[in-house]
Amino acid sequence: MNARTLYEINANNDRSKFKMTFPKRNKNQLKGNVGQTFFQHFVNAELNCIYHPINQENDFGIDGYIELVENDNVTGRLIGIQLKHGNSFFKSKTSGGYKFIGERKHLNYYLNSQSPVYIVIMDDDFKRMHWVQFELDKTSPYGGNGWWIEVPKNNLLTSNFINELFQTSGPIVDYEEQIKLNWAIDALLYDSQFRIVAIPKSEILSGSYEYLTSFIERLSKNKDILIQSRSTLDIFFPEYDEDDREIFQIPEIMNWLKNSIEIGIPWFYFLNTQEKSVGLTLLMHSFCKKRNIYEKDRGYLIEFDKNDLGQFVEQNYINLNVYMEINNLSLKINKEISSGIFEYLKKHLQKM
Repeated sequence: MNARTLYEINANNDRSKFKMTFPKRNKNQLKGNVGQTFFQHFVNAELNCIYHPINQENDFGIDGYIELVENDNVTGRLIGIQLKHGNSFFKSKTSGGYKFIGERKHLNYYLNSQSPVYIVIMDDDFKRMHWVQFELDKTSPYGGNGWWIEVPKNNLLTSNFINELFQTSGPIVDYEEQIKLNWAIDALLYDSQFRIVAIPKSEILSGSYEYLTSFIERLSKNKDILIQSRSTLDIFFPEYDEDDREIFQIPEIMNWLKNSIEIGIPWFYFLNTQEKSVGLTLLMHSFCKKRNIYEKDRGYLIEFDKNDLGQFVEQNYINLNVYMEINNLSLKINKEISSGIFEYLKKHLQKM
């Protein structure tokens, strides 16, 4: 017996002492992987959409998302899918289909999903494939801690599924024109040295501030346009042009303006102080009692209550400071705006 033969005998004897071990893939994992693979191919090849599977370690009740594709346009619309593969999911029958049994913990998960959720069941050979959209009203309790939902026989993956998905997601909208318009308005606002916002009469009568706050939000979309927009705004009420009364004599406008101060609209930040400001003047009319009103040179000379005037300035400075803190604007800008308001009031109050 040579040395090589002796070595081979010893090596075989050593291996016989040990049992080879490898990670095992159980049957459920294999079935799940086969189901995911088949469904991904089906979505891409048959539905002409995109399937985004969820990694198993991140699967908490949604196995993947279908992203809808229309005329080769990837729309961004997502549909959540809970996928079950195996003959066992067809054992519990109902009059109209099959009983899918779920865990209680998945109810809140599905109900909080921002995407519609569909449950899909497929048998071992992929001959029976059915779907149902998850909706709470379709569920019933099952056992002590479960629920069930009927998966209708008529809901076939190969026929009416794709139409259902597009119907559920709603019409696909082309936002191109809206994008262009939105950016054009932004460019106009950014390039303007002076801005006038026309307050709709409907806002006044309903006591709403949606239009105004939306306008302010547009001016606050980034720090550059926000800083450039300070002290450049004025307001007017074009739908009241035919009214014989002066604006400060129209109660609903005065109430609307006074309430705007009380809810924190940052008028002192935005209103123009370089020229005579209609907005600042009307705000004072709305907030302050008038001691005397004199007609002068086709206009009016107004004497405001000093206590009200002090409260008017104080409340608007509070609104200014809160707004600037929220938007992280510098103390230098705050002082600049405050000084401009002070100088404006000192100059123009003598003429009102």
